Amino acid sequence: MNNQKSQKNDKPIFIAQVISVSLIWIFVISISVWIINLISLSVELHDVPGASVSISIVAIPVFIILAGVLTFVFVGLQKGK
Repeated sequence: MNNQKSQKNDKPIFIAQVISVSLIWIFVISISVWIINLISLSVELHDVPGASVSISIVAIPVFIILAGVLTFVFVGLQKGK
C-alpha cells in the first residue's frame, strides 16, 4: 500500500522533470538558431558580425552545458529508482 502511494506521488514530479528538461532544450535550440540567424543576417547585410560571433562563442556552449547538466541530473535520478 505504501509503495503504491509513493508511485502515485512520483508521477507529478516525473512530469515536471520531463517538462523542465524539454523546455531547457527548446530554449537552447531556439537561442542557438536565433544567434546563428543574427550572424547570417549581419553577413547578408555586409555588416561586421563581431558582436554576434563573440556572443555566440560564449552563449551557445554555456546554454548547452547547462542543458546537459540538467539532463544528466534527470537521467541520474531516474536510474536511482
